[in-house]
Amino acid sequence: MIIDGHDLSSLFKEVDGLISFGDDPRKHVPTKGSIVYTVWDEEGRFIYVGISGLQKSLEKRNPQSRMVSHSSGRRSGDQFCVYIHDFFVIPELIKGGGFVPERGALDKLTKSYIQTNLSYRFLVFESDDGDAVVRGLERQIQAGVCGIKPLLNGL
Repeated sequence: MIIDGHDLSSLFKEVDGLISFGDDPRKHVPTKGSIVYTVWDEEGRFIYVGISGLQKSLEKRNPQSRMVSHSSGRRSGDQFCVYIHDFFVIPELIKGGGFVPERGALDKLTKSYIQTNLSYRFLVFESDDGDAVVRGLERQIQAGVCGIKPLLNGL
């Protein structure tokens, strides 16, 4: 699957290449460049597409930080974690019949859900225009150019 001259097939392989959020992203995601990534649930559903490493200076682009943030489950400042909380964690709480409030408990539940049920794949772009490339690819993937839209942030 080629978009704007970039082969994105590795983002959509049926089985190979998935990295669990339960595994420390620092072991897999580089500290340089820009990335576009896809997130999948345990049933193989495409739920999210994102990008990271968007700083203006190529030397300052660190895509690892966003993946570490997603893996943490902390909802503050992380839209992905908010989506997971709202679409997956809350329905489980409702189904379970309740929730006992405790400081940080919702973030812990979100972290547990992410690390237990979600995996990702990514492509790295280490060029000066990598940030612009991943922005364009993300929008096209959200719009369904690859034949499938992400469940949580499709356009």
